[in-house]
Amino acid sequence: MSLQFTQSPFSLRIAHLPKDFGAGRLRDDYLLYDNLNGEEVMAQYEERSFPIKIETFATVMVLQGEFSLIVNLQPVDVKAGQVLVLMPGCIFQDVSKSPDFRFCCLFIEPELTDKMRKNLGIHLELTRRYYSFALHTISQEALANGLAMYKLIKAELSQPDYTYKKEVIQRYCEIWVLKNSSFNDIPDQPEVNKTLNRKEQIFHDFLTLLEEHYTRERSISFYADRMCLTPKYLSTIIKEVSGKHGLQWIDDYVALEAKALLHRNDLSVKQVSDQLNFPSQSMFGRFFKKMTGYSPKQYMTL
Repeated sequence: MSLQFTQSPFSLRIAHLPKDFGAGRLRDDYLLYDNLNGEEVMAQYEERSFPIKIETFATVMVLQGEFSLIVNLQPVDVKAGQVLVLMPGCIFQDVSKSPDFRFCCLFIEPELTDKMRKNLGIHLELTRRYYSFALHTISQEALANGLAMYKLIKAELSQPDYTYKKEVIQRYCEIWVLKNSSFNDIPDQPEVNKTLNRKEQIFHDFLTLLEEHYTRERSISFYADRMCLTPKYLSTIIKEVSGKHGLQWIDDYVALEAKALLHRNDLSVKQVSDQLNFPSQSMFGRFFKKMTGYSPKQYMTL
């Protein structure tokens, strides 16, 4: 089935949403969103359906009823007892939902999911981290456990700030992940295994190479040479398929990895700079400041 988005997608990050949006929030790092009490939490948005490019990691657990949506131009139906995992870069659009639809959803910013994966010893290739989604069917026991954990996170987010609040929520989220197999057991979906057209295959191959070489190679020419393409042609294809320039993908991925490393708090700024193969710590600092608005040392204290 061939589908098209008729509007440009809205880019969704937690920081883009109103401060009172959702059922619980910790700064711009974690956001809970649900309609467990039956209210239309996002009524003002649901009145009109438009495509949304999600820039966070999201897990949607359906407790009752069902809903339909388009994800990366594919129709997807999600029913009670299923969990939909959306990776950063997915574009989705709501189509319909049943009157009894009840759900809960956890949004986590990408650098924190990277940190979580490192803590859990889990690795996902770049192509899957930025260009995929997954749909799980889980048992009633797993559904009940997931809801219980969601409510624990929600209760913790409602507490006043205290020392290690963020770390406590991080651990709860890790349990949520392990209970629902959202990170470590993402099944291959049709959109990952489908026959890609030529341009999609080029973009997929670029991300695969980027995953392997990003710490040392940050020029489009390097990746174009490896793929036997001209830099101009590769850049054009990447922009056409993903909506972002190739250099943006490279810089964004390096910045994302830098944020994850700085969040660890067991590496110095120089060690992170060296690990990412910047010529000097000062050059790394300028790059990081340009990408995030913070110096590396400022970011480590957030």
